[in-house]
Amino acid sequence: MREMEQRALSYLGRNPILCMDMVEALRRGDGVVSAVRMDGVLIQVPRSGAYMLAAGDAAAAGALGGLIRGARQLAVHDRENARLLQDELGFRDLMECRAAAYVNPFPPGGRGFDLREVKLLGPEREDALMECFPGEFDRDELRERLTAGAVHGVLRRKEPQGVVGIYPEGGIGMLAVRQDLPEGEAAELLGGLVAYITGWCLENCLAPYVHIPVEDEGLLLLYEQAGYTVCEKNMYWLG
Repeated sequence: MREMEQRALSYLGRNPILCMDMVEALRRGDGVVSAVRMDGVLIQVPRSGAYMLAAGDAAAAGALGGLIRGARQLAVHDRENARLLQDELGFRDLMECRAAAYVNPFPPGGRGFDLREVKLLGPEREDALMECFPGEFDRDELRERLTAGAVHGVLRRKEPQGVVGIYPEGGIGMLAVRQDLPEGEAAELLGGLVAYITGWCLENCLAPYVHIPVEDEGLLLLYEQAGYTVCEKNMYWLG
């Protein structure tokens, strides 16, 4: 492993749940260390045009932020640093998230849901997914994720019932079920999809992690019930 990556992982290891996204980006080979200091790390994910930044204070965040060029999104692992970089770099949107990761080596159970129902979905499902889950997905992002083999779902009578996937940066997301499902069936399907994708990550030697918007308490509870560990400190996506 290159020296810069070793130094970056050493710094990020101080808070492994919060910085699991950055650690996994490097471990999976999707991220590149743009800069590393004693008090911070900046990683670029070329596939998505995103950057990830962890810094000990505003001075380090400002110095690392000055190296960012043409970022579509930026993940920042501290509130004050996120506010600073939002202003300095001109990002319009800020999403506060809870960082959670599954650290158990054994996958969670489906709690009555047959995990064998979940299948890998291909590009041919693009139109059906856009129709069945209106407003859930950006079509270009969905197409790229389907082509990458990163979207899984449940089909019944050839109709998508629920989906879950992996974002280009490595986090679990794209979780959705049909709005016309009965409440109990929807809850069972959501829990089953989370259990499935967690197990899929483990089978493929990937650390399962997720960023959950702070306002979505139901989603947070879903991942906690699946056995995810939630970091006490929040992280932020700028876009």
